Amino acid sequence: MGILIRKATLKDASLLFLLALELMAHNRNLNKKDKVRYELLELVPNIRILWKKWVTKNITSPNGYVLVASFNGKTVGYSLNFIKENTKVYLVKKTGYVGDLYIKRGYRNKGIATKFKELAFKWFRKKGMKYVSIAVHSKNVKAHLIYKKWGFFDYHIEMRKKL
Repeated sequence: MGILIRKATLKDASLLFLLALELMAHNRNLNKKDKVRYELLELVPNIRILWKKWVTKNITSPNGYVLVASFNGKTVGYSLNFIKENTKVYLVKKTGYVGDLYIKRGYRNKGIATKFKELAFKWFRKKGMKYVSIAVHSKNVKAHLIYKKWGFFDYHIEMRKKL
């Protein structure tokens, strides 16, 4: 049967939430040796409600495009993409945004992320977007290198400090 990538439906929300939790745990794990970074990634108690609301909005909105990857019937990854309003002072008013891109361990390096990227870029172009942004945690070196390979460049560096 192999890998199947399709547009997400509302029925996928619960499974996507579990994958999102894995992504969040992965990001926390990358930062576990740094107390401040780890603290910044602590989840709120009602994460399930908030995240389901967020993914539902992006599944149902014409400005959202959520993809699901399955392998032999098992959900193994997702990509959450949407159109983001830019700051009003810039000529470019909207950009495509890859909010989440996650593949379960054991299913990586099989071209799933690349397929997600290709489908998202096609959708963004169809929506008239000329630019796409993606964020990556500073400790996620592997993902950063993949995104650079895809043609992304470092654009904005956000820094934080605990007071």
